[in-house]
Amino acid sequence: MVIKILHHVKIFINGRRSVDPVTESKPNNGMTPTVQNGHTNGDLNHIRTEYQETGTTRTRSMDSDKIVAWEPSPDEKDIIKQTWSDDFTFLYELGSNIYVYIFNHNPEAKRLFPTIHQHGEKYRESKEFRSQALKFVQAISHTVKNIYHMNDLAPYLYDIGRRHVKFAARGFKPEYWDLFLDAMEFALTDHITSLKTIDDDEQRAKALQVWRRLAFYIITHLKRGFFAELDAQNGK
Repeated sequence: MVIKILHHVKIFINGRRSVDPVTESKPNNGMTPTVQNGHTNGDLNHIRTEYQETGTTRTRSMDSDKIVAWEPSPDEKDIIKQTWSDDFTFLYELGSNIYVYIFNHNPEAKRLFPTIHQHGEKYRESKEFRSQALKFVQAISHTVKNIYHMNDLAPYLYDIGRRHVKFAARGFKPEYWDLFLDAMEFALTDHITSLKTIDDDEQRAKALQVWRRLAFYIITHLKRGFFAELDAQNGK
């Protein structure tokens, strides 16, 4: 599935593909975390956030120790699969909504993407933005594809987070992970509420709950990798 998306990326941006660590997973020189029963080793002291869903609202009451070991129920996995799409237009729109949210809510984050914002107010029309929008959703798509193999997802996401440390020099801040979480929730909520295949309020609320939990799972593992690498570089 990721290969198919990459193929579309190359076509969509006229054959040019910039480098971004979100999806280009490489060997991490032995730093892949150990996974046992869904648990990944690593220091969670940096990322104490809490999370719980009630209907269509989110409050913080499940900490990252719990979400890191989350195993969706068979029903939750079915919901994720049924409400996801590999359609190219869907993937681009989802990624686009995520980044527009980020740039609108924290303009400083634009400094991380100078090739995008050299286009000013028309950045959304640039091939660099289209490329970036598709790159982030590849990580989500990979997660959905492997939802029945959660133990394989932990090291994949951990490694992506680990490699983001090199972007600190460009201005990447730890709190941006929470901004990405908010952006994912916003974009996914918009997607779920627009689905015509769900016409029951209870089913829609359940789908929103599952997707918010999955978004928190993704960001938590990204954070774990990020802070583990940051500590390693600081000699901790």
